[in-house]
Amino acid sequence: MWYQGQRVRCTNDHFSGAVWEWTSTLPKSGGIYTIAALNRLPQWNTRTPILCFLLREMEREPDHAFFSAWRFEPADDTPSWSNEAPVHLLQDHRP
Repeated sequence: MWYQGQRVRCTNDHFSGAVWEWTSTLPKSGGIYTIAALNRLPQWNTRTPILCFLLREMEREPDHAFFSAWRFEPADDTPSWSNEAPVHLLQDHRP
């Protein structure tokens, strides 16, 4: 599940040459980014709506763009809203 504010890692930075028609800044494979917004937008080649992210690190660019969610994976499996919970080890009560 994706959420605004989540840290993600880019896993695919192979873009079509057409990308330069709408942006000059692209995520890099292995780079860590923050989801600023989520939206279902049509893919440029098929017009099929898919989940896309606006990345906080790139939203200030004058030609910022949304990027397909399939290009990313969670950077950390721990949700940002989770608190550190104390861990209590179970004791072995066998004779």
